[in-house]
Amino acid sequence: MGNPDKKELGAELANSFCKTDPEIAKHFARTTFLTDKREILADTRHPVLILQCSNDVIAPIEVGHYMHSKIPLSTLVIMDASGHCPNLSAPEETISAISNYLYDQ
Repeated sequence: MGNPDKKELGAELANSFCKTDPEIAKHFARTTFLTDKREILADTRHPVLILQCSNDVIAPIEVGHYMHSKIPLSTLVIMDASGHCPNLSAPEETISAISNYLYDQ
């Protein structure tokens, strides 16, 4: 998860994965790791909020900048949170970023 100082979060995430139906997990993994759809990012016609953690080993900050540069009408928020699951590691910051985005729309 990328939060070595919060080991309980890694355990929570691992526990949720263990409860996932294996067929769903297999489909998720295949889609996540074997699909490249960068060519369709520019086709997005709706506003998009990109929440990017400041330190994420799975999706480095360059990923957020890349997506923001390719998706029209996107808003990029670089969060202070670290790791890949800010909804777990920094829920208040995540809620605040989403609320601010929705309020500004």
